[in-house]
Amino acid sequence: MLFWKRNTDTIIQCPNCEWKPDGEKHWACSCGHSWNTFETKAKCPQCKKQWQDTVCPGCGKLSPHKSWYKTREEINALESAGDSQLRAKKKSLESRLVGYGIKNYRVSHLPYLDHSNEKFHSPFEAGCRMMILYAISYAVHKLHERADVCDWLQREGLWDRVSPKEKEFFTDPLPEKETLRELSWRIEAALTLGWCLNKVKVLPRLDEASNKINGQAMREFQENVPALGEPLMSFLSNLEYRSLDEIYEENLVNEMATTYFRDLMFSRKDDQTKINRAVSLERHRVLNWLRTHYEDGNFSGELWDDVDTST
Repeated sequence: MLFWKRNTDTIIQCPNCEWKPDGEKHWACSCGHSWNTFETKAKCPQCKKQWQDTVCPGCGKLSPHKSWYKTREEINALESAGDSQLRAKKKSLESRLVGYGIKNYRVSHLPYLDHSNEKFHSPFEAGCRMMILYAISYAVHKLHERADVCDWLQREGLWDRVSPKEKEFFTDPLPEKETLRELSWRIEAALTLGWCLNKVKVLPRLDEASNKINGQAMREFQENVPALGEPLMSFLSNLEYRSLDEIYEENLVNEMATTYFRDLMFSRKDDQTKINRAVSLERHRVLNWLRTHYEDGNFSGELWDDVDTST
């Protein structure tokens, strides 16, 4: 009996994003059979149809099946080509996703990782939004103090940066429970901006953040930002960002997590992560806002309600 021996010098990976097969049955034939296409070199074991192209579970792109098979020399050439810094960012981002259990999402377009042309809000604007979000998360639990919070925001010159929907919350005599529930998560967005502005050293992991919100990160945040009601201008005028590379990667992690959860709704597959979706969505929202800068002087408050998290 003859046995096929796999050539150990051959490496199978997507020609676009470098995703490698994980042994799972990601592919389905037109006859309805599901299997690992690389076990049969793209021939369906049931109906014997030979597929010429293969879709990648990592990036979703279709490529000729034969282009998936590379020699080690070809792999080395690919890895040494292109921008070494962007390739390092790709490796870091994908490693974090795998660490969360998002194993089959890859970056196929390296410029996607380049933030050099992005226009971030200034640290001052980010600090203003952070304090507004902090105030809202407090007012959700202290509805009777909303008038005092409004007075403070007006006194500190932040009221024009409060979004229309946020202003509705401050003036609504009886906010709906769903509104209160949604706004209570704004503390996560405030904490994220605190991290961006070096007021929090480390963001809790997405799969443990809900347990850490009253822990070290939150204590650190409260120690390093003014208490609600205190003067803000000196604090806001001296803020600086941490590395924009770190901020951008955090944004992309949560953007791809949003994509992962959206895809789950259509595929009806089980969630392989323990990510707190509400936490991730708040980070995605606030970091997308951070990258939404207009030169025409639009107040950030007017932009907050329209932040796009659809990916």
